[in-house]
Amino acid sequence: MNKNLETITNLSEREKEVLTWSKRGKSSWEISAILDITERTVNFHINNIMQKLNAVSRTQAVAVAIEKGLITTD
Repeated sequence: MNKNLETITNLSEREKEVLTWSKRGKSSWEISAILDITERTVNFHINNIMQKLNAVSRTQAVAVAIEKGLITTD
């Protein structure tokens, strides 16, 4: 299997949830309140997402995730 596809399928449901809220313009603090987790945990998820998607920013990670069909544009 293509390594890139393996990486993409390794996004957890929580990571997808964090990405979706990030796509909606929420800050790490806001996401932490919405998901009832710490801001540090949100940032941990964001950093993992960025690594998995080879993104250099949160915005690029959201764009790549939409392009790959990992999150929707609604």
